[in-house]
Formats: sequence, C-alpha cells, structure tokens
Amino acid sequence: MHRQSDLIHPAFNLTKIFISVCLASTLAACGSDNDSTTTPPAKTGVASLPTGNLIKDPLTTKNLTASALTQLFNTTDPDFSKVAATPKCGVRVEYMQYDTVDVKGNKTDATGAVFIPTGTDASCSGNRPIVLNAHGTATTKAYNFAEVGNANNEAGPAATLLAALFAGQGYVVVSPNYAGYDKSSLAYHPYLNAQQQSHEMADALKAGREVIRRTGSATNVADNGKLFITGYSQGGYVTMATTRYLETLKEPVTAALPISGPYAMEAFGDVVFGGKVMLGATFFVPLMARNYQEQYGNIYAKPSDMFAPANADEIPSLLPSASMTDMQLISSGKLPASAMFQKAPTGNSTLDALSPSDPAFSFGFDTTQYLIKNDYRLGYLADAQKNIDWAVPYLQGYTNYNPVPATLPEHPLRKALKANDLRGYLPTMPVIMCGGNQDPMVFFDVNSSLMKKLWDTDTNKTSATKLGIIDIDVTNRATRQKPVYQTLGFDTVNNNSIQSQSEKMQAGFASKVQNIAANAAANGGNPSQAVAMQYHGLVTPYCMGVAQTLFSQF
Repeated sequence: MHRQSDLIHPAFNLTKIFISVCLASTLAACGSDNDSTTTPPAKTGVASLPTGNLIKDPLTTKNLTASALTQLFNTTDPDFSKVAATPKCGVRVEYMQYDTVDVKGNKTDATGAVFIPTGTDASCSGNRPIVLNAHGTATTKAYNFAEVGNANNEAGPAATLLAALFAGQGYVVVSPNYAGYDKSSLAYHPYLNAQQQSHEMADALKAGREVIRRTGSATNVADNGKLFITGYSQGGYVTMATTRYLETLKEPVTAALPISGPYAMEAFGDVVFGGKVMLGATFFVPLMARNYQEQYGNIYAKPSDMFAPANADEIPSLLPSASMTDMQLISSGKLPASAMFQKAPTGNSTLDALSPSDPAFSFGFDTTQYLIKNDYRLGYLADAQKNIDWAVPYLQGYTNYNPVPATLPEHPLRKALKANDLRGYLPTMPVIMCGGNQDPMVFFDVNSSLMKKLWDTDTNKTSATKLGIIDIDVTNRATRQKPVYQTLGFDTVNNNSIQSQSEKMQAGFASKVQNIAANAAANGGNPSQAVAMQYHGLVTPYCMGVAQTLFSQF
C-alpha cells in the first residue's frame, strides 16, 4: 500500500495542476482576491439541525431471515398475523445512540433502533422508504426497540410487530427509544411534550439516515426520500406533533397515520379531572407532571402539593423505573393501582358531586389509596369552570360550540396542557387518524373525533388536503350510529384500497374482541373487564395494518 503523497513525482509541475483545475471548474474561485466564491445552499429539513448526530457507530444486534421474522411474528401475535401480510424480507437490526435536546433545549442523548430490510426479494434492497415510528407509553427504563423478539424487554412485542409489518415489506424503520429510556443519561422522560418529542423524532430521523448511509455498502439499502410516520398512544400524539414540526423544518413527509393519541390534551385533562378517569392514569400522570415540572417549573412547589400518597415526594422520580415493573410499583404501594381521586364522601360537596355514577369509571376512585390531592383537583376544576375548554360542552351535546381550548387557562397544569394541545393544527400532508371508539385509556371522541371536527371546519383546507379518521371498532356500530371510515381528498383508487384494508382490519379486531370476551366468560371472568384491560393495545396492530396499506399508495 502507498500513501497518495508517495505517488507524486517531485518533478511534477504544480503550476500546471493549478491551471487545469481552474479551467475545469466553473464553481471554484481561482487567482484574484476579488473573485467571488459560491455559498453552499442552506440546509433544510432535519439535516439543518445541530443535533441528531450519532455518538457512536451503529451496532448490529440481530439479523433475521424472512422466515425467522415470520415465525417471531406468528408467536408474538398469532391472531393478528393471520390477517396481516407475511413478511417478504428479513431484518437487520441496528442499535444507535445520538444526541438530542431536553425540555429546555439543552443537549442530551438518547438511543434507538433502525430496522433495515434484507433478502432476495426486489423490495428488500435498493432505494427504500422510511417509516419513522413513535412508541407508546413505557414504564421501564430499559425499554429498547432494538430488542426484536425479546419478550423480557417491554419494547419486544411492539418492536417485533413493526419489524414484521414494515421492515418485512421493504421499509426501513427508524424508532427512537426516547430521551430518558435505555442508556439515555436524562434523569426523566419528556412525556407528551410536543416541542421536545417532535424535535427528538427529527433528531432520530437524521441519525437513522446516517445509519442507513454507513451500513449501505453491506446492506445495499439507501433512502429513497419517501418518509412515513406512525405511532400509537403516546406515539400517536408524538406522530401528530412531529408532522407539524417537520413542516416548519421543510422536511417532506409523504403520509402519516397516528393511532389513539391524546391530541386534545387540555380537553382530555378536563374530562379526566371531571371524573371520567382513564385506565393507566396513575402511571401517565406522574410521567406527565415530572415532564411539565422540568419544563415550566410551576406544576407544584413540592410533589406533596399535588400527590396524595405518603410517598408523594418520590412519585415524580418513580417512572420510568430502572428496577420495578408497573405491577411491582403497585404491589409495593409506591403507586395506587388505578384510583386518581378520592371516593365520596370527600368532605367537599363539589368533589362528592363528581364521584361517577357510571360504574365504568369507578376504578378511578378509592377511599384512601388515590393519587391526586383534593385541593389540587379543586384548583384545577375551578380554573376549568372559569376558563372553559369549549370541547367539554361540545362533548356534552352542545354542538353549536367550536371545541377549541380555553383562551387563557390559569392553573399551571391546564396551562401546560394547553401549550401541548395539538388542536388548531391542520396537516398539509396526507394524515389519517385511527383508533377505537371504546378505548378506556385514550378516549376516542375526546381526542380523534375532536381533531376531525376541527379539520372539517378549518377554512385553510385546499384541494390538495388529504385527511381522514378510521374507527377500527365496529362491534358497537349498530348502537353507536357513527361513521367508522371517513376520508377527504384521496382519489378513488387509493381510497378504495385503504377502505378495503380498513374493513379487513375491523373484522379482525372484532373477532379478537369476541375471542377475549368468550375466553373470559369460559374461565369465570368478566368479559367486559377483560376486553377493557386489553383494548388500548389491541387496537394498535389493526390500525398498523391500515397504515401499511396507506403508505403503499405513495
């Protein structure tokens, strides 16, 4: 081997080289100091961000053939895999570490995974589209999307699903674990923080593209420029926030399908504090409160101002947990199982009047083991009454109201919720929301239906606007009497394909619900309760099945 300098003969005429280079280039400035230079074009999109840089070289953690991925898929979700497309490609899993920002814009770090398709099928190599995925709420710090097939990691089942559905069909999947998880040094997670999480998704996309570039010679896979975004629950919210942020960066997004996201944050908070408690509230609220406390500094003066349990001061630091599962946090008494509020009698007539008469929400109340202090709840409710979120009366049947957030909320938590509320955003790229109307965790009508209502009345829509909403749950269609598939702006061919797939997924979801109820009844359980406990996560794969078809239209 020779160094390049060793190959240059000392008698070589450098002047001739200089002249020939000048003559060959019309862009370079040669000779006079008065010659102008060409300024390189300004970077746009995620490439313009100062963060999103790989901290270390990506690490290949797993290689699965198409048949091995199919087997994992069938084992992870045998019912859904029957109605989903069989993977054509295998997957190479790359683990990445990149820099990003915290809630105050300070630099921090995070990790994630990139799934690169492999195999001999034509769709498994060459220029491929990217699916940017935002995961749902996680309670364990070890959450790592690179753990495809690992049932012992909280991310394992979702990672397997995404690998099979998208990498298995020739998409490159980029999925951040989020700051605060896995090996991230951030001491908290910016939960449901529109600004931080959308910025981090952009950083993860930038880092993921660099992973694709660095591994390209080995995988023969490159980015073809098409970008799709999806995610469910927290990830549905993050998906919507990310499409909005990428628009401001001028980063083209081909299409997006957010699933079961809490888009109308302030309205959702008002409904919950009003007594309709969602499943999982005793985990979601501590994550959210810590995040907003880090950003705004005024959610509480001390944790015991907000939280009722004796261990109130440690509650904000419990999640994500490095040592305990959600069930262990409950069994050890560190978090209430499901009760957000005190059950009547509370000693306060206002709160007693809000104890739910509907038994469907009774799990959210307890006499002694509850999460939120009465005084804190009263302060929130007083502001909700004074500074109305107009979605609340709209949802109660007063449909002449435009369901927009309160103009000037005063309670610190409501102010934070409004600041992170996504109402008012009208996507310019094709976006279809998906969810289930009986979701006990993220209420469909409070979030997805409200967004759809505001899209319908937004006067900024154009002939190019392509939007929609899909209710994956048709089990109560006869009594609910509301549309389960609505789109705007899609051409007939594309719309027919998406609707056909939606109907297939709706049938699969209905069959799964019926099986869960029947199994519960056969084993002496409560069928409705059994379905409710699984419902939120059960929606995900069937909506992802629709996303697969939506993305294939572009």
